[in-house]
Amino acid sequence: MWCPRKLVSRAFLVLTVASCGGGGGGGGTGGASGAAGTSGAAGTTGGGGAGTTGSAGSSTAGAGGGAGAAGNPGAAGGGGSGGGAGTGTAGNGAAGAAGTAGGAGGRGGAAGASGNGGAGGSAGQSGRGGAAGTGGAAGRGGGSGVGGAGGAGGGGGSAASSLEALQRGYVDLRFGMFIHFGILTYTGTWSQANLPISMFNPVNLNPGQWADAAASAKMKYAVLTTRHHDGFALWPSAVGNFNVRNIPWRNGQGDVVREFVDAFRARGLQTGLYYSVWDNTQGTGNGTTITRAQIDYVKTQLTELLTNYGAINILVFDGWSWKMGHKAMPYQEIRELVKSIQPSCLLLDHTHFMSPWDADVAAIEEPKGAFVPADNTFPATQGQKINGSGGNDWFWAPNIGGLMTVDNIVNGHLKMLEPRWTNFLLNCPPNRDGVMDAAITTRLAEVGAAWSPNAARPPLPAQPVQNEHPYTPTTATATSGTAASAIDGINDYGSYTVWQSGAALPQSVTIDLGQSRPDVGYLGYVPRYVANMGPSTDGAITSYAVLTSTDNASFTMATTGTWPVDGKMKVASFGPVAARYVRLEARAANGGNGAAATEITVGARR
Repeated sequence: MWCPRKLVSRAFLVLTVASCGGGGGGGGTGGASGAAGTSGAAGTTGGGGAGTTGSAGSSTAGAGGGAGAAGNPGAAGGGGSGGGAGTGTAGNGAAGAAGTAGGAGGRGGAAGASGNGGAGGSAGQSGRGGAAGTGGAAGRGGGSGVGGAGGAGGGGGSAASSLEALQRGYVDLRFGMFIHFGILTYTGTWSQANLPISMFNPVNLNPGQWADAAASAKMKYAVLTTRHHDGFALWPSAVGNFNVRNIPWRNGQGDVVREFVDAFRARGLQTGLYYSVWDNTQGTGNGTTITRAQIDYVKTQLTELLTNYGAINILVFDGWSWKMGHKAMPYQEIRELVKSIQPSCLLLDHTHFMSPWDADVAAIEEPKGAFVPADNTFPATQGQKINGSGGNDWFWAPNIGGLMTVDNIVNGHLKMLEPRWTNFLLNCPPNRDGVMDAAITTRLAEVGAAWSPNAARPPLPAQPVQNEHPYTPTTATATSGTAASAIDGINDYGSYTVWQSGAALPQSVTIDLGQSRPDVGYLGYVPRYVANMGPSTDGAITSYAVLTSTDNASFTMATTGTWPVDGKMKVASFGPVAARYVRLEARAANGGNGAAATEITVGARR
């Protein structure tokens, strides 16, 4: 069993802070001709946002109010004076200059006095770093100026990515309901193929009751098993016959997924879907080869789920990395599909890593013996069953019992996981009528009465560079050891494939992407994982070089560096460069027995 206190985990952080641009000055109205307004004086704070535009100006006489100048380090500057009144044709206020990086923004120039039908001032440029400068006062009558664009983060850092914002929002949900429901609720054993799906008959199906129970526990979202390893789909899929469209229940017109998303959204709860890539009935994942037809079957079903059921906040995969690997069922292709349909949908796979390798959110499966480490800083989810005994694996059975106590749920999980930026996903399986047992709904209400989210918890820390655009490799070679083990993407808590080099360093792995790519700029490295234990520092690469090539003959140095000795996923970013071959060279490693890698992954930098 994996003992969490033995883990040493740290994250490399890149702090990002976003700022906003200044707003535009208001328009001017008709009036007598006057002199042009003077520019706003420079603000005296460091790194402000854009000064906003002076309002309407002259025709033949007065010009528009000048732009507020960029903020400089110091206290906030006062506004520039307004332009005098003008008549005749409208003049446009000048754009505010960009503020410099640092503290609060300088105040924008004041509006020009009214002119005859003056047009609105144009937008100030975006300031980098600090808070936005304040807008000039509005003139009368003219159109409004357009606001300046948001500035980039302070201190020279880049703005937080949209992925990181989604991750931050996700971990703020804190507590969710996992709902295992399917043919295994009625018959069969875990992953059994070709089950008699006509037995699926939830005569009193009531996802509204599930949602009410979730809300009573202060849960904020739920994840439904749309298809488990047996392959039975809870929606009327257009591919295959192993779904609710082909059973007597509701004359083939039933759709559990539709009722689930509608009920939970009606109660203000977010929705996620679970999908097993492994399909024991179709045979997908049963063997070493995945066919194009099997890939397309999976992609068609995912397209249905992501197209027909509204916004899906998180897509939870299973039976993928640990069953067939992310190379055989290409992660790049599946991720690109998901993000092309729903860019804001987060991906999670049961990779049995403590880091979000090939995923947006790390997954910890507690029944396997895993528990998120105390110093975790990645967005993560930890899943557990509410029942300590009985059930049919994660599904309901008549002997379900041994429910977790309120104290265990609240103090043993929620209060421990919250400061680790890890959501607690608690499995609460419905019974054969399609409702949750009273004992479960009562326990959830008791949890809601005993717990509230910790409003003082800080937001998710800034994340390392992430592999948002992965490239699935075709092959790999190495100076020693089995290179294929570093790119197969096969990882299970009870078994990991690991590249182990010879003892004498340097040693390297060269990855072939199959074709030249124009924008290679990311390399991720997962150190050794040990079966039934988790990450290890034995063989962890501490000094490295990344080299790239288009022909596998002439290599160019892309970057070098060092990594700390811990079990966390490591990142090297560079370029981007055009490359087909990417080489990770281990120059030094912990332990003296050569270098080790559970996974090496490559992606674009865009």
